[in-house]
Amino acid sequence: MILNNLHIINFRNHSNNIINFGKNLNVIYGLNGEGKTTILEAISICSLSKSFLPTKDNNLIKIGENKYNLEAKCKSDLDIPYSIKVEFDKLSKKKLNSTVADNLLPKNIIGEIPIVVLSPDHKNITFGSPADRRQFLDKLLSQSSKLYLDDLVKLKKVIKQRNKLLTQFKKNNNYNHDLLIPWTESFIELSSNIIIKRNKIITDISPIFLNYYNNISSMKENTSLSYKAYGFQEIPDNKSDIINKLKEIYNKKKDSEFYRATTLFGPQKDDIDININGGLAREIASQGQHKSLLISIKLAEFEILKNLRNETPIILLDDIFSELDEERIAHVINLVVKENAQTFITGTEANRITLTLKDNTIVNYYKIIDGQIYN
Repeated sequence: MILNNLHIINFRNHSNNIINFGKNLNVIYGLNGEGKTTILEAISICSLSKSFLPTKDNNLIKIGENKYNLEAKCKSDLDIPYSIKVEFDKLSKKKLNSTVADNLLPKNIIGEIPIVVLSPDHKNITFGSPADRRQFLDKLLSQSSKLYLDDLVKLKKVIKQRNKLLTQFKKNNNYNHDLLIPWTESFIELSSNIIIKRNKIITDISPIFLNYYNNISSMKENTSLSYKAYGFQEIPDNKSDIINKLKEIYNKKKDSEFYRATTLFGPQKDDIDININGGLAREIASQGQHKSLLISIKLAEFEILKNLRNETPIILLDDIFSELDEERIAHVINLVVKENAQTFITGTEANRITLTLKDNTIVNYYKIIDGQIYN
């Protein structure tokens, strides 16, 4: 996928910018707070319907304005044009219109412009909470499978309804098992689908991750990825066994669910174990090991997403110089350049980025000053 053109209106400190990008490496540089990351956020919204940073759409509207508009024009690897328009108004819902259809839901556009993002916030994947690792997994699977995304959306709605009923039961001191049964059955069915897909993607991505990590670390450490479904010692090979196990876990948890008024099992409690030298990376890895693990995971994400979508993802590298040393940055950039992936890099100094590149690398430079673009 190649993003040819991006139009940004009233988005953070950008008033009205039309940016034409190169199909190779795009370096966006300037001082902090000038609007570099804003461009990557705009790309993220056109791809995932939301920023890769934890923020609300209201906070993205330029001060003094009531709405923002974004438009991205792309071409697929097969040279098929695709465009997406996003409008968010404080007084109405977000509007998503694309070349496919108008008035779309977020789930309809996710995956159409596949992206892989690496920013300082993503370091939580290797040493943060289980929620950080689930979020990584869900974004990868949501971009690669519409069925997974649909199941994930449905699961969140079912959990909300189950929790609402459990809260009512506790408030009234009356556990109505029959009323909860259909929601529990739906929850277990959706949970089994999600567990199967999560387990498979970790199985598929693990050897790719290991290969990248061995190259980066010169095979100095033993590493592995494993998917941990809540309440499972091992994940069965077939769906019926997974469903039976989930029913078993539910029967053990149902009394506690009543007293605590919340769902106490299921994929919303899963985790990924990232192991290094026999221990959990989040507990024993050094800073350098964390960085190498994160790079390896992100490069593996790129490769698996490319294979599953039959489309080259766009890569967004935001402020990576604040987290990575030149050697690791050079490793990442030269690998993505080799893959012919369109890549966007933000940094405070263009020269620092240039020093990591090979002489024949084609680069487009964009200087940002107070939301204005110069190239």
